[in-house]
Amino acid sequence: MKIKKSTKALAAAASLAMMSTVGLSACGGGSNDAETTADGKVKITMWHGFSEADGKTLESIVDDFNKSQDKYEIDAQLQPWSTIGETMVTKVTSGDGPDFVTTGADNGQGWSIDGTFQCVTDFYDDKDNGTDEYIENVVDQITFNIDGSEEKCGVPMGYAPTAVWYNTDMWESAGLTDADYPQTWDELLEVAKKLTKSDGSQYGIALPDLGWAPFLKGNGSGIYTTDGKVSINTKENKAFLEKMRDFYKGGYSVSGMDETAARESFESGQSAMVIVGPWEDQASTDKGINHDLFPVPNGDGTYVYPDGTKGSNTGSTGLYWWVTSQVGDSAKKQGIYDFFKFYNNHDNQVTWSLGSAYPPNNTTVTADELSERPLIAKIGENTSKSFIGIAGLKGGFGDIAASVDTLTSNTARTDDDIQGLLDDAESQIQGYLDEYAE
Repeated sequence: MKIKKSTKALAAAASLAMMSTVGLSACGGGSNDAETTADGKVKITMWHGFSEADGKTLESIVDDFNKSQDKYEIDAQLQPWSTIGETMVTKVTSGDGPDFVTTGADNGQGWSIDGTFQCVTDFYDDKDNGTDEYIENVVDQITFNIDGSEEKCGVPMGYAPTAVWYNTDMWESAGLTDADYPQTWDELLEVAKKLTKSDGSQYGIALPDLGWAPFLKGNGSGIYTTDGKVSINTKENKAFLEKMRDFYKGGYSVSGMDETAARESFESGQSAMVIVGPWEDQASTDKGINHDLFPVPNGDGTYVYPDGTKGSNTGSTGLYWWVTSQVGDSAKKQGIYDFFKFYNNHDNQVTWSLGSAYPPNNTTVTADELSERPLIAKIGENTSKSFIGIAGLKGGFGDIAASVDTLTSNTARTDDDIQGLLDDAESQIQGYLDEYAE
């Protein structure tokens, strides 16, 4: 493949600051030489950002892999997520970076195109690696067009759809049952109204006014189309924003929250519902909140997802394994592939899910095997209709996310003219799309 060069920062929606330039082949160009340990194993460096129970679970799987064979030794290095975003590209360029890393799919396309990551289609081509057991939608999120060829550029690591978590005590006190699970976004808002107390002691839902990319797709026309054309300034989006402004003004959600504040509102018993990923299960348990979940209901949006569907409001945290270009065809490559196969096999995905709260990547894992954490299996049922909010572009993710956040927060917190806000957002986003266009 021809060499691509990036001259702009690549930014992730997860607030990672991306930087630097690279000029490495997207197919990889590392040396065939590989450092070995004292006992002759090929040394492979991994970067990850998991610092809590999920990190301990991951490192236990790494330890098991290292003990399972005598060819490779993986050195799992904990790095702050910000460090992965800010320094990884520079270090890979100099050959001093990780051999493989976990980070989001939102920036994975740009880093695959510019050569920071080398695609792994050959890993998928070998059916002995068990890739037929991966969830199709999860793989679709990292299938990119690289120099005119469709390539799979990442391997599932931690893919977590969102769900609506609700306080079961508040739900029952409001006279609601399972039959009242909302089937549409409008029904969700109505349920939130029923769960709100007029004296201000209880809000129906803790809904941040940031991170609305999935909601603009599920209820409107999205931010840009799958072929990269700006689509934010439409009557569908305007109608949705007007609806949500009325909702906030009605006092059914605390205003001015980010996701952290929203979770705190739910976990403190201030709010009856929150939309977040599977980690809410343990957090709510720790805070003594009786809870359950249901799928984020669809909207009536006109945005068409890559699979041809419409209406999904279910976002996701899409973390994948990526092989960096410093590996090339060296001896490290097969060791990394062996680890991918090991990590995503049936037994290790049971271990990973129970220890991390992420749903399994392997479709052979059953709900019974996750019976210790039944809500993790339950939220995993939403994976097939969950999508990464800001993805499918070569770069500019952080800038676009910031423009969307400005639009939605001003919608919720101010009386500024919504059409004017949409005009500003369209101008900014079009500029970013043009900047990163080929």
